[in-house]
Amino acid sequence: MNERSGLHNRKYLIIIGIIVLILMPVTTSFQYGLIDLLYAEQVGDVKAESVFSMGRKKLVSTKIICLQIINEDYKGSNLSYPGKVVTDPVKKEIYVVDSGNGRILIYASDFYPLLSIDKKYGIDSPLALAIDFEGYLFIAQSKSKRNKKGRISVLNPCLGGKKDIYFKGFEGADNFTPNNIAISNRGYLYVTGNSYRGVVVMDKNGTFSHLLTPVDRSGESQVVKARICDVEIDNHGNIYLLSEDMGRIYVYDSQERYLFKFGQKGGSTGKLSRPRGITVDGDGERIYVIDYMRHTANAYSGDGQFLFEFGGKGWGKGWFQYPTDIAVDSLGNVLVVDTFNHRVQVLKIQETFSVEKVKESIPKITTAKEVPKAKIPEYYILTSNMNLREESNTNSRIIKLLRKGEEFQILDEHEQDELNQWYFIETVPGLRGWICGIYNGKAMFKRKFDKFPSIKTDKTKYVKKQKTINAITIIKDSAKELQIPAEEASEDDKKKQGIVLKQNQIAEGNLNQEVETGRLMSVAKMVGYFFLLIVFFVLFIVLLVLMLKRLRV
Repeated sequence: MNERSGLHNRKYLIIIGIIVLILMPVTTSFQYGLIDLLYAEQVGDVKAESVFSMGRKKLVSTKIICLQIINEDYKGSNLSYPGKVVTDPVKKEIYVVDSGNGRILIYASDFYPLLSIDKKYGIDSPLALAIDFEGYLFIAQSKSKRNKKGRISVLNPCLGGKKDIYFKGFEGADNFTPNNIAISNRGYLYVTGNSYRGVVVMDKNGTFSHLLTPVDRSGESQVVKARICDVEIDNHGNIYLLSEDMGRIYVYDSQERYLFKFGQKGGSTGKLSRPRGITVDGDGERIYVIDYMRHTANAYSGDGQFLFEFGGKGWGKGWFQYPTDIAVDSLGNVLVVDTFNHRVQVLKIQETFSVEKVKESIPKITTAKEVPKAKIPEYYILTSNMNLREESNTNSRIIKLLRKGEEFQILDEHEQDELNQWYFIETVPGLRGWICGIYNGKAMFKRKFDKFPSIKTDKTKYVKKQKTINAITIIKDSAKELQIPAEEASEDDKKKQGIVLKQNQIAEGNLNQEVETGRLMSVAKMVGYFFLLIVFFVLFIVLLVLMLKRLRV
């Protein structure tokens, strides 16, 4: 009898234990699920407000669509480690250097495979190619069993009449192996070589003209001649030299006069780790640089300002694995050589802008007259050292290095992308500039509470409410500046006033919503804790009854 009773008791204990294990996460999920549900609506409002923020033109979203995967020739054979892609602006054809198979594949503008340029044309080790306006192909070839020297093979528009150009007339010509070619509007060939410092310039007959060699330094090292891994020439004749070692692009005009440089070495968003390929769209408004080690492509404006990146390591559409080159066709599609996935991806990039637009996509430094101070200042503290810059990008001039613990106020903000956010600030001494306050999703500062007036209320609720009040104050101050008599107001002025009024309504709505959300969150927590307490109290009573029953037996 005792054994049977003990067995029943153990069964009860096991069942109760299982119930406890199930109810604990369920109760916690109920509590935090309700909180998350309350937060979801608030986040949606914040996104809606950011569309109208300060009337600045900026990218709201960038959508990448994969239109086509090029991975076969006209016989159905697969590509093997493709290395380069070139688009013909005249015939609208696409040329892919299929390095693993030692050939060049030609595709129509609709990506249909046409033919292969291989050994029967005298091409057995192609690395890159360029096409002039007459249709002549200039193909860079490496050393091979059949030919022990690097060279440029020239084919006429009918893919016949092959001749080879060998290098001479400059230092290192005997061992020079070409890896990229571009043809200028003046008919000169610009040729880069493996680990060669600078670019070799020659005419179409192969006669050496001169070297184009930028000098630069990486970090605090000495100034050296930059190794150039790729060269591109846009429709205006501007020359773009890409340096993998420096992580930088050097831009010259059609007369080889230096214009500017851009790009920064590094392994995070907006920087270049191992750039391998560069291209410029037909209008010269977008510059794309492929990053081999980060498996991404960076997009820049025509003046070298970083805009966004796309890609990442993967095997699906829109993802890359060690890409090596990039090009833009006549329709604006972006072609990426996805080398280790043995394919070329054809991508369509769609960009959506905010409603209010100005000429510059990246805000310049804002003066004191343009950004009013909050009437009740709200102070923050840096949690790490940060550079204070003139503009909201890493290429702008550094005003001062701000140390950890520096106090400041936020006057304006600019979202660069999903992981990085810039803030226009004023330090306690009165210095103004931009900092990257959220870097790779991590906040570089925190709020300082002891600067606020003392008030008998929950500190967290006060801070949230105060932040919204400051936003309303700024918007109302801006509204006062924009108020113009009706008879003198232009259409643009009326639009601006409408946008400011819209911002004011959103901010006031957010204030009421934050107060209500705080109350509901407190209620949700109390309900969750109360429910959990009842569950454990019932379980305790059940256990107590079982123990007393066992003692009686």
